[in-house]
Amino acid sequence: MNSKVKFGQNFSTLHLNRPKLFHYLLLLILALTWGSSFILMHHGLVDENKNPVYTPEQVAALRLSIAGLCLLPVAITALRKIKVGDWKWLAVVGMIGSGIPAFLFTYAQGHLLSGIAGILNALTPLFTLLVGLFIFKKTFSAAQMMGVVVGFIGAAMLIALKQMEGNNDWPYAMLIVLATLCYGLSVNVIPARLAHMNSLHISALALLMTAIPCSMYVFYSGAHLVPAQNPAGWASLGYIIILACLGTAVASFLYFRLAQDTGALFASSVAYLMPLVAVGWGVGNDEAITLKHIACAAVIIAGVYLVNTRKKA
Repeated sequence: MNSKVKFGQNFSTLHLNRPKLFHYLLLLILALTWGSSFILMHHGLVDENKNPVYTPEQVAALRLSIAGLCLLPVAITALRKIKVGDWKWLAVVGMIGSGIPAFLFTYAQGHLLSGIAGILNALTPLFTLLVGLFIFKKTFSAAQMMGVVVGFIGAAMLIALKQMEGNNDWPYAMLIVLATLCYGLSVNVIPARLAHMNSLHISALALLMTAIPCSMYVFYSGAHLVPAQNPAGWASLGYIIILACLGTAVASFLYFRLAQDTGALFASSVAYLMPLVAVGWGVGNDEAITLKHIACAAVIIAGVYLVNTRKKA
C-alpha cells in the first residue's frame, strides 16, 4: 500500500482490500469484545449492590494504564522504527481515539444503561463518514448522506425518549455522541496517515502515549489503594483488567488492522453488531430495555447501513 497519501486524496484511489471472510471474522470478534465493554465498565464502577467502588475517572485511567502496560514490550520494539513525522498522528489516535473516549464513556456509564450506551455507540460510522467528507475530502453518495440524517434522527429519538421517561440524563448521552465523533476522526487517520506502520505498533505506541499520564493519575487519585480499602475493590479491578486487556489493547489492534486493510468505513461497521451485544448484556444484568429503545436502535442501524452503501457518488 502506498504510504504517501495526500491529505485531500480521494480514498477510492487507495486500493484498499475488499473485505474477506477473515475481516468479517475480525468484525465479529470486535463486536463481541467492545459490545461487552459497557457492562465491564459498569461492574468496574459499582459492586453488586450498586455501591460505588471506583470513580469514573479512576476506571478510565486504570483501563488505559493497564492496556498500555500489556503492549509495552511491543511499544519498546516499535520505538526504534518510528518516524518523526508519525508522532503527531499517533497522538491523534492515542489521545482522541482511545484516551478521551475512555473517560467520556466511563463517566457516562455511571448514569446510562449499558444497552443505551451501546446503541448510541452505533453513531461511529456516521461520524466516520462526516470526518472523511469534510476533513479527508472523501466522496459520498446520496444514500450515504441520507444515512447520516437517519442515524442522527435515531439518536435524537433515543435521547428524547430518555427525557420522556423522566430521566434527565441526556447530557451523559451527549458524552457518548462526542466519543463517537472522536472515534470517527481517529479511524480515518489510520489508513490515510499511518498505512505504512504495523497495526500492532500503532496500537502499542498510541496506548503508551495515553498510559503515561493516566498512570500518574492512578497514583494521584489513590485508585491503587481501593482494593485495600473496599471489600469489592479486587472484584471491580478484575473487571477493569479484562476491559483493559481485551476491550482496549487487543481490540485496538484488531480495529486498526481492519482500518488498514479495508478502510475506515468498514472498520467502523463494527457498530452494527455492538448494540446487540450491549443490549444482551444489559438485559442479563436486569436493565430495562423496552421496545421503544429497540425501535430507536433500529433507526440508528438503518442509518449506519445506508452510510456503508458502496454506490459511487
